[in-house]
Amino acid sequence: MREIDPAELGPAYGDETRRANRRRLRVFLGVFLVAAAVGLTWDFLRPAEYRATARLQITPPSVSLPSSVTTPTLRLETGPVDAKQAFLTEVQTLTSRPIIERVAEQLRRAGHELGRLGLDPILGLQSALTVNAVEGTQVVELAAVGGEPELPAALLVGISEVYREHVAQTYLAVTRAAAANTDDEVTKLEAAVAAKRKAVEDFRVRHSIVSPEREENSVLAEMQGLAAAQKDANKRLTEAEGRVESLRAAAASGKGVVRAKDNPTLAAQEARASQIREELREMSRRFTPDYLEMDPQARALRARLAELEEQIRSQRAVGASSALDEAEQELAAATESARRLQQQIAASKQQVGAFAARFSQYKSLQEELAHLEKAAQEAMQRQARLGATERSRMPSVQILEQAVIPKEPWQPHYWRDAALVLAGALLLGLGAMWLVELFNRPAPRPSVLVTQPVLAGTLLPGQSLPELAQSAADRQLALDDRLRLGAPLMLPRELTADEATALLRGADADVRCAAALLLSGLSIGEALALCWRDVDTEAAVLHVAGSPPRQVRPPSAALRLLGERPADPDSPLLGNADGAPMAAEALAAKLLVAAHDAGIEQAHEVSPEALRHTYLAFLARQGARFADITRVVGPLEADLLSAYSQLAPPGARLDGASVQWVFPALEAAGAA
Repeated sequence: MREIDPAELGPAYGDETRRANRRRLRVFLGVFLVAAAVGLTWDFLRPAEYRATARLQITPPSVSLPSSVTTPTLRLETGPVDAKQAFLTEVQTLTSRPIIERVAEQLRRAGHELGRLGLDPILGLQSALTVNAVEGTQVVELAAVGGEPELPAALLVGISEVYREHVAQTYLAVTRAAAANTDDEVTKLEAAVAAKRKAVEDFRVRHSIVSPEREENSVLAEMQGLAAAQKDANKRLTEAEGRVESLRAAAASGKGVVRAKDNPTLAAQEARASQIREELREMSRRFTPDYLEMDPQARALRARLAELEEQIRSQRAVGASSALDEAEQELAAATESARRLQQQIAASKQQVGAFAARFSQYKSLQEELAHLEKAAQEAMQRQARLGATERSRMPSVQILEQAVIPKEPWQPHYWRDAALVLAGALLLGLGAMWLVELFNRPAPRPSVLVTQPVLAGTLLPGQSLPELAQSAADRQLALDDRLRLGAPLMLPRELTADEATALLRGADADVRCAAALLLSGLSIGEALALCWRDVDTEAAVLHVAGSPPRQVRPPSAALRLLGERPADPDSPLLGNADGAPMAAEALAAKLLVAAHDAGIEQAHEVSPEALRHTYLAFLARQGARFADITRVVGPLEADLLSAYSQLAPPGARLDGASVQWVFPALEAAGAA
């Protein structure tokens, strides 16, 4: 099949096409020509601008001047960072108003008309200038723009000359002022140093200050000696008090305070007592205690040992008393010494305080004198440096590239902008044409399909060429009918037999009952409207109240899936916990849960409509007649019948006795 060109549909359709083409051409040309005329007029009426450039190298001075004599125009710096700041300051000076005023005066004398620059020609000249410092160098790029070719070049040449004169004059004035200020500063500082030095010397003599060092002055040295002596006396007093307290505590507790090595008599007595104890231990190892009791030598040794121990105790008591007396005498001496030193310090404190105040004042005067001497020395160094490096401090201005009169305009670019204007007019015309066609869009015409010749190779076995042509014509008529009806109908998902069986096996009683009704051909509304009064189990008939009412004979397997009949015949087959009919949304949710639990892929597509569609597709694929199908499932709309007709196999339709009316999943679930 091929799609026919709309021009072949007739002369009426061709006239409409020609009118549309003329409308598009008129809209495009009208918008394009107007936009192009306006844009080109604006482009070529713009005044031309000329641009001149120049390059200068500015070398600032290398030695700093006092801050009192520097000016914003000329600032002499010392380090790399300061040199950069000085260079940037000079760059700003190039376009300052004083420089431009002098240049404007030169331009007027040369015959240039500056009235076109506005009420303030100086401001106009400044706005026409552009100054850029080349990074990492001391080079400045100057650019000037003007409506006349001669003015930008003359402006840059005048700036170079005026700025060079300005730098030289400013440096000369600043240098002279700096030298005069430095000389005056040195003279004043020398006089101040001499006066301060005389005042310091008079103060020292008047208050008997020998030296600026504290230790070399007698009053302070004597006070330091008394302080050191008092420190030693306090230390001895503390040690004496501690010794007295320890001796008294030892005497009170009965402990010995005298050592044998400090008392020769006590040492001799303890040695003899130790020797007698050793003899007694030697005799006790050789003889029995009874023998020792009767031995006169042993008894004599014990008696001698007792006498010696008594003498030792007496000697220790005498030694402790003597040691305590000595310690108390030492404590008394230390106390008296500390008291006398304290009296001497108290008597000298007032004199030392007065001298210390005068000494501090003397130190302050000396510091002031040192500051003045340092300032005078720095001033003399600046004076010497200004005289020795006057030539090396001179700034320089070198013209690397002089400005020349431009021969061609700098901007605007007339032909480039003209091309942009034409391109914009073209896009604007196309946009306007599209916008007009958007609101004049014709109604869509159906596509006309023409069958292609049938090849002999497509004949089926036992089929003649006329039969094949008739079959193709029938299919073409059916295709034309579907095209006239519009787009094809989107049908729900069709479940396979295995998916339906898994759904019934894994579902609860309500879902199995609803699935049995839907897989028997009932719609969701008919299934929810059924009550047990409509179920005739003896005759295996369901009385469906539809339009028109009908009787459905479900298989016995489907009746078993409906559940047990309740006592109330008015109870709905599909009810909720309150006994009321179940809502369609609740049933759809239960089906979705059962589909997820059964592991069905794309479970969200399983719905009541999908189950009924599965049954209808099952019947249509067998080739059942639609008349028999509608008697079972009820009336169907024309678009549904057209959609299901595409599922039917080719050939004659089967009668009702040759069709399997029970869905296989119902038989499997009922048998289980």
